[in-house]
Amino acid sequence: MKLLIKIFGLVIIIAGLYFIFRTSEVIQPAGILAPDKPKQSNKFSAQNWQLDEFNFMPITTFSAKVRVLSISSYHNDKMSEFCPIDIAIGWGRMSDQNVVDKIEIKQQHRWYVWKTKSFPIPRKEIEISSANVHIIPATETVEDELDEVIRGNIIQISGKLVNVNKLNDKFVWKSSTKRNDTGSGACEILWLEQIKILQ
Repeated sequence: MKLLIKIFGLVIIIAGLYFIFRTSEVIQPAGILAPDKPKQSNKFSAQNWQLDEFNFMPITTFSAKVRVLSISSYHNDKMSEFCPIDIAIGWGRMSDQNVVDKIEIKQQHRWYVWKTKSFPIPRKEIEISSANVHIIPATETVEDELDEVIRGNIIQISGKLVNVNKLNDKFVWKSSTKRNDTGSGACEILWLEQIKILQ
């Protein structure tokens, strides 16, 4: 019984440390650190592939240098079976610490939401210079590297945007491929093949 209590206590400590790590933040120097919007190309050759009960249909390649505005883990929805993490990303002036400091950013229920008391840049620019990305790690190595990412990091990511459906089920999850959409359906679903923390 004492051993079980010790194990349980250790699990709680590890979970607490993970939460603290996940909610910590890197404060960057002022200035635009990721100037360019994500790049896409549908000129690639790839077949659909299957993982467990899910079918993945690639739409376009996707690569970007971005700032991590927020990061959130998920465990209790159908998508968490293959997509454990969402990252809200920003580029252009949404990678500038002076701008980000004036915007309250959070994630909930697979949504990225923000609010501000005084717009540091126009609303439309916030909307088209940031996005919520559902991340599907392509390998265990990528998943391990993803675990090192925290809010404020500048990262380089690449992979493929995908649509997902579940075999013998009506479940369908579609990725956005646009930078100017908002609201429901505006999130990207990224099969993440490479990730690198730049600063």
